[in-house]
Amino acid sequence: MPLYAWKAINADGKTISGKSQAVDPSTLAAHMEQSGQLLLKAALVKPGLSFGKQKVGREQLLNFSFQLSMMMRAGVTILDALRDVSEGEGNSAMREVIGNLVEGLSSGKTLSQAMATQPKIFDEVYLNLIQAGEQTGQLTEVLEDLTETLKWQHEMASQTKKALTYPIIVTVVITGVMLFMLGFVVPQITQLLKTLQIELPWQTKVLMWMSDGVVHHWPVMGLIVGSLVIFGVFFAKVPGPMQGRVDRLKLGIPIVGKVLSRISLARFSYVLAMLYAAGVTVTDALKVVEKAVGNKAMAEAVKSARIQIGKGKSLSAAFTGSELFPPMVVSMLRVGEATGSLDKSLKNVSYMYTREARDAVENLQASLQPIMTVVLGGMMALIIVFTLGPLYINVIGGGKF
Repeated sequence: MPLYAWKAINADGKTISGKSQAVDPSTLAAHMEQSGQLLLKAALVKPGLSFGKQKVGREQLLNFSFQLSMMMRAGVTILDALRDVSEGEGNSAMREVIGNLVEGLSSGKTLSQAMATQPKIFDEVYLNLIQAGEQTGQLTEVLEDLTETLKWQHEMASQTKKALTYPIIVTVVITGVMLFMLGFVVPQITQLLKTLQIELPWQTKVLMWMSDGVVHHWPVMGLIVGSLVIFGVFFAKVPGPMQGRVDRLKLGIPIVGKVLSRISLARFSYVLAMLYAAGVTVTDALKVVEKAVGNKAMAEAVKSARIQIGKGKSLSAAFTGSELFPPMVVSMLRVGEATGSLDKSLKNVSYMYTREARDAVENLQASLQPIMTVVLGGMMALIIVFTLGPLYINVIGGGKF
């Protein structure tokens, strides 16, 4: 939506100026007239040089939801609230998003319908909650809940990133040290062993062969390893049965798998609780949850449960027996169904798994440090034994390795 720099006279007769988005100058004048201002002049602001297009992230969406809920709580109409939020938004991409919403509402669409035209910004959880708020007349309350939801999503994304990043860093460090030893340290020792012309054990020959590959064939080896990594990452992200298998393998990784499982369970329970509390039916809510859990294997389990519910099973019975959902989760679902407070039971489950995920990530970092120390120490010890061992046995000890 175009941005206009304008001058106007306010209700006190003073000349004011500013910048606002509008479809055209006449629409801007009509909007300002509703606010008791008389437009004198409006000039289209041309975009300047940009060294990178701004993006709409979770932070911008959180601020948008918070400001919109506060204005609507104060009694401002949704259209005026959107315009006011747009004027104060510093992110140009988010301003454009809000401008599109204003344009959609001005043409007769509801807020959820206007948001549905921008699926990259407003996901299914957001859209379903807004739609439920419109249907129940509790849009302001839903926007306040969405603000808390976005804060929680930010925390979960941060925990997931930490859980995956630290093991990768440890692996890179260990690989780097191993390549350094094979490429620089081992060749110097093996040169001495060749000069002495002593008989070498098979372990030392294997180590020398690996070192020779790193020194003389590193471009080919790097290309092969790089290709395998790129192919593996691409293959794991291709939608289909393989993605489910890969995500299931992730959940089985020692230490890290438990963290990822807790994060997915926290997402499942939190999103389902939010949608159910907003009035979304269980089957419709589970359709959204499938895409929100962040793990294809977990999503397939949710889909299977949803199909069973459609055939007449209760929510707790549908998840009974699923290896990805612990008995405690099923028990809480059963209690929630029996007491009529399913959303509260789910929020308790979400709180517990969110806390456990946070603690698990902290413990993960603490446990991987000694593991890395032991692995690095073991690697260096083996290299020393396999290279200096034959030298010591044959030259000093006069025996066999």
